[in-house]
Amino acid sequence: MSKKVMLVLLVSILCMTNAFSLPLDLASGSAWGMADAGLSLDYESDSFLANPALLGLEKDKDTSFLASARFQDALDASNFTLSPFAARLEEPVADWAISFISGSLAFSIQNRNTLENRQLFSDASEYVGKRTTLFQFDWATSRSVFSFGVTARASAVSERSLVKIQDDRILLDYFVETTVGRYEAVDDLSSVTFGVGILLDYRWFKMGVVSDQLAYGSAEQSLVVSMDSLLKTLDWGFSFSSPTYDDANQLHLLKFQGALDFVNLGSDTDRELKLGISAKLQLLPTWSVSLQLGYREYKPESTDLLKFSLARGRQTLALNAQLDTFQVTLACGWPTAWYSKTATSQQAVLLVGVALIL
Repeated sequence: MSKKVMLVLLVSILCMTNAFSLPLDLASGSAWGMADAGLSLDYESDSFLANPALLGLEKDKDTSFLASARFQDALDASNFTLSPFAARLEEPVADWAISFISGSLAFSIQNRNTLENRQLFSDASEYVGKRTTLFQFDWATSRSVFSFGVTARASAVSERSLVKIQDDRILLDYFVETTVGRYEAVDDLSSVTFGVGILLDYRWFKMGVVSDQLAYGSAEQSLVVSMDSLLKTLDWGFSFSSPTYDDANQLHLLKFQGALDFVNLGSDTDRELKLGISAKLQLLPTWSVSLQLGYREYKPESTDLLKFSLARGRQTLALNAQLDTFQVTLACGWPTAWYSKTATSQQAVLLVGVALIL
């Protein structure tokens, strides 16, 4: 991996709250089209955000710097007037992240700004603002087919009780209120957590086990090592990948990848299944087009893990193209309750993304 700088600008045209797994959610931003599956799949440089053990894989260890930014919002057609620019923001979420990677070490800074609890007025909207900043260190080592990684995260949360955005200057107000406006720290929501990740690598098949909270603490309590939190945040994932090159070191025209993750296995509120597949047309080592398909579903009962309920699922579809130093992504997502004609409050999602690699 040569030295590079990645700048990712992802703009969501139509999306719902919590529709994306952003870098702050500890999953690779490139995994969206595969429903954020990939605890054991190293398809992008930032995959270690999902499993720190991925830093231990044998690969070029040159230092890398990655930067990303995202914006998402839940849009309601009733908010449009004569122009789409007259739309009011529903629950906008803006993210940015940077990562410094050197061999088996990585340091990341991530930030998320969310506006919630919207109150409508004749010419403006008012929100409660929330800002989360996360500092993350990752380290990994490998021996034979095993890799082991540890991660340490420190998060700080701040809030602003009143954020006002005028309808006639929505973009300017949003920028000023979320970047310049004063936020007050919320000590009881700030925390420090330590996690571990393990990876079994058989080249075409990998298995990963991750826990995000082997130990945790906050401003209100000392550091605690808890088996309960470890089990509630325990993730178990499998992946497969066809070879990139053949025996003659020639590039395969097609490369297939797939992943299956069971997330938060011990939690009855956050337990989830994630499934994703990808087919990549490899024109050159740095020229390719990928088609990704994903499915994710919440599992309120442990007995539901191997059952499927369309009423709780969401499907994603993405088309990714890499043209040397430039990448572009077009993706969409929708609730699978539509297939069974079940009533749902979820909305369809459309994502547009671009990436520049220097």
